[in-house]
Amino acid sequence: MANNLSTIGFEFADEQEMLVTLTELAGRAVEMLATRSGEYAIWRSRTGAEIWFHLGPQTAPGQEREIVGLTPCFQGRSEARVKLTRAVQRPTDNAFEGAFTAWMSPDEETGEGCYPLAFEAADFAAHAGCALPAVRRVQLVAFARELKAFRSGAEYEAQQTSEPRLAAKAFIPIGLLAAASAEGESDAPPEGTSASHVLLTGRVKETSRLVNEATGRAFVWVLVESLEATFDVVADPEVVGGEIIKGGAVEVMASLFGRILD
Repeated sequence: MANNLSTIGFEFADEQEMLVTLTELAGRAVEMLATRSGEYAIWRSRTGAEIWFHLGPQTAPGQEREIVGLTPCFQGRSEARVKLTRAVQRPTDNAFEGAFTAWMSPDEETGEGCYPLAFEAADFAAHAGCALPAVRRVQLVAFARELKAFRSGAEYEAQQTSEPRLAAKAFIPIGLLAAASAEGESDAPPEGTSASHVLLTGRVKETSRLVNEATGRAFVWVLVESLEATFDVVADPEVVGGEIIKGGAVEVMASLFGRILD
């Protein structure tokens, strides 16, 4: 079954192999980002795959830093303008983990956006204290749980047999809708609800099959032009159905990750 790590080319035989591999990669991090909670140590693959390791604060000179967690991400080609509305941390999150709710493409006069969304922020601790609401540029990456590919948008629309039908470019914030149904407000998901869970459709602008050099395992990258925004999509090949072609269409169930660019 695909998970966030297999989505960017990581698969391990057992927990010990995972610990050894990830500890080694943390030691090879190419960039550090300091926050009030400690530091992110960022490992980057030449494919664009990233792991943001969470390092606790150093309590004594020369003391070895403790890895308290990690967040996967991907350095792609997407960029979106959003209005951040709320920082959200769940009871199970450490100080480096959290999500932001936002509006896509906010209007300059009214501040209202095209649709709401939530994304897991790889750099959450660096921005958790910022004044909100705030308009920011973000890179958004859909970590696919299921990806269906079609030769064209018309083919995608024609294969739908039930109502309502999704457009060839659509974005449904499934997690936020579930949270709104449970709590009566879309920006405070209840415990156990993944607010970043989305369904999106769109046109394939670019696609590649990439190989994570740390494991030799392949994964799929797709740049998808969807409703009001372009998203990077990464997927474990096991969850891909159909042939992904440039100019074709995709339907993606995914968890949405991101990082703030400004």
